[in-house]
Amino acid sequence: MDGDGERETGLEKDAVVPGPGGVVLPAQRSAETSLDAESPGGGQRGLWLELLVHGIGGTTPEAMLDDPHLKQMTGDAMSGTYRRWPDQDAERRPAGYSGDAVLEAYSWAKLTSGAASRALWLLLLPFMFANLAHWMRPPGRDGDDTRGRGAYQALVKLVAVSLTVLLTAAACEIALDLTAWQCAADSACVAHHSWLVFALGGHGGWWAQPGRRLAVAALVPVAVLTGLGRLARLTWSSYEMVRPMPGARPAVRPLEMEGDGFWYGVAAVARLRALHLAAGLLTIAWAVLIPVLAHDRAAGAGLRWVGLALLAALVVLGALLLVGLALGWDALPGRAHFWAAAGAVALVCVYAVWSRPDWTATGLLPGAQRGFAALAAGQALLVLVLGGVAWWMTRGQPPAAPVDPTLTLPGPDGARPADSGFGGANGAAMRGLGGPVTSMLAVGLGGFFTAGGVLFAAQRLAGGGAVPQAAPMLVWHASGITLLVPALLVIVAVVGLGLVRRSWALRPQVLAAYDKPATTHSPRTGAIATALSGARATEAGAALIATLAGVSAVLLLASLVGSLATGRSLTDATHGEGAFLAGLGQTLQHLGGWLTTAMVVALIGLGRSAYRSPSQRRSVGMLWDIGTFWPRAAHPLAPPCYAERAVPDIEARMRTWLGADPTRRLVLSAHSQGTVLAAAALWQLDPATRGRVALLTYGSPLRRLYGRFFPAYMGPDQLGRLLGDVPRWDNLFRLTDPIGGPVRLAGADGAPGPDQPPFPDPLAFGRTDAYPILVPVNGHSDYRADPRFIEARDALLQHLGSTP
Repeated sequence: MDGDGERETGLEKDAVVPGPGGVVLPAQRSAETSLDAESPGGGQRGLWLELLVHGIGGTTPEAMLDDPHLKQMTGDAMSGTYRRWPDQDAERRPAGYSGDAVLEAYSWAKLTSGAASRALWLLLLPFMFANLAHWMRPPGRDGDDTRGRGAYQALVKLVAVSLTVLLTAAACEIALDLTAWQCAADSACVAHHSWLVFALGGHGGWWAQPGRRLAVAALVPVAVLTGLGRLARLTWSSYEMVRPMPGARPAVRPLEMEGDGFWYGVAAVARLRALHLAAGLLTIAWAVLIPVLAHDRAAGAGLRWVGLALLAALVVLGALLLVGLALGWDALPGRAHFWAAAGAVALVCVYAVWSRPDWTATGLLPGAQRGFAALAAGQALLVLVLGGVAWWMTRGQPPAAPVDPTLTLPGPDGARPADSGFGGANGAAMRGLGGPVTSMLAVGLGGFFTAGGVLFAAQRLAGGGAVPQAAPMLVWHASGITLLVPALLVIVAVVGLGLVRRSWALRPQVLAAYDKPATTHSPRTGAIATALSGARATEAGAALIATLAGVSAVLLLASLVGSLATGRSLTDATHGEGAFLAGLGQTLQHLGGWLTTAMVVALIGLGRSAYRSPSQRRSVGMLWDIGTFWPRAAHPLAPPCYAERAVPDIEARMRTWLGADPTRRLVLSAHSQGTVLAAAALWQLDPATRGRVALLTYGSPLRRLYGRFFPAYMGPDQLGRLLGDVPRWDNLFRLTDPIGGPVRLAGADGAPGPDQPPFPDPLAFGRTDAYPILVPVNGHSDYRADPRFIEARDALLQHLGSTP
């Protein structure tokens, strides 16, 4: 996607040959065409460095610098900076670079790519969306709404821990209810699964008592939590534990992203990890305890007092944990919570294995249906309250300035108009309610994975028989997932129809921009119009997310009401209600587990192919890179934050290189997602050092995606402050770019803002003398190969050279 390295020509240093479009490329400049080598004071200027930061797509340093012979200057095998081999000692001979800047590439591709097995991270998408919701907080009415911010973050953390509880409860449902309670107690089910005889005493023996089977089966969800905890700790040691270099920070009202420790979440993530694992362990203890205690109370056994004491202990531990998560106040240290919960699981299992010879397991596991229904109701309530808090924070804010949606295309040789409607509307996406909407989407995905997985496991264990049966709440939810297929098909059809209609509407403008007759019939017209239409489809992302969240909410509420009203599965509830309803209920329930499994397998397959195929990674990688850019502030089991390595890397390189010589200047040249890393790194610099760094961004999602979806951190106020701190910022984009766009910032005192006129794309409609072979529609790719990019780069370097 990136391919943004300079193009060397193999010419002698004193040769000057125009490149495409008559533009002289940096590697072709001679002293006659070089930039001013003197400082504004008349002396010899210091060395200039252009630090390249690639975007998504896994661009290699060799591709960025267009040279196979490189020298790694800093970093390790995961990330680092590279130079061309002849440039490795540029600091010793700065006079040799007086006409240009030394190129250095920072590569962070391995932080987000690697083995195709990483596609399994997609199974943790609900956790990632919950973590994203934390960072999608609206900025507040006065910009410093402490109460609103605290309430918002507390609610998001409670939603996040509910997803951990949901995952653990689903593992308990499969292992404890379906397998140990129902299947192991049914002779027909045991006959189909001989492994139950050994594992759970399906044919009698010491382990045949229900409580003992539950204690053994509890090892399965414990193993799931152990695996998640181990994975979180491994990524924690690779990302969060890498300490940034100490340095000066702004002293007066720093932005949140300027704060010391923003990209160093070692303590916060460790605490959250311990609390989430403790919540999972308490869920396991609860799932084992409730059926055992129900038996003891019904039998009037003296052991019921032990069970009640254990129940009270679980309630107290759970309350302390939730208070600690919501308020950040811990009655017990995080690790103490974890070990207390682990001890509770052990005590409950000891209580469960106590001999109860007359106890037999019948029906569903006691407490399962009520537990899942209570969890679903709690999640819905949390998201509803979160929406109210977000609305309260945005209430009274002035509306964003309207945007003229008219799109004026730049021609290859004519005037380049200023952007008007490209890049979407101003203001926060979804009117500042992106966090609650994303939280609902996280809850919906969590229910999708767990309900579908449980129903699929029940169907496989039953093998056509009547036992086992999943909790009705999960059956209703998984059955409703079948209705998602036609809903998704409708969404795809609507989006596709919109693309086609916009494409046809743009064809006359395409022909006019390239001075072609309106009667021209060429596939080239359609290709360009389709690229323009597809680039504007990104703005439909907010509506798509809101629609999916709305469908998830309806499905959750319908499942909750249906299961509570009937107390039975969908098939049982529709049995005897007529042939049509009975057949519909049976079909939906039968397809629910299969469709969920098929969708999950397809999702993992898409992830694997994205890691292996650069073209597919370019199409889906942006969403993943956005999701894993932010620190794990709400959910510690989410995929790791690569920016906790990349941002301190870039910041430390800039600060140490500039600190070695006060006459040095640096151009931070970033593409795509690299522009977000670049902005974050600049915010970590002290103001004096920041004032020696010029910023060149191209294909940047800073405003189009980050500014709209994360307005409290990268909104217009924060980006405007960054513009005022750097000596110059130029932003380049194309109207065919589905990711990058304008930043729409006004310069101080009437000075021009960062946005440059949009690049024409493609450079020519058909064959020309300059381009005898058709040039591609580049969209988001190959900005640095564009002739007008060199013009913009030279202008920025010239300005930097004239700055004291």
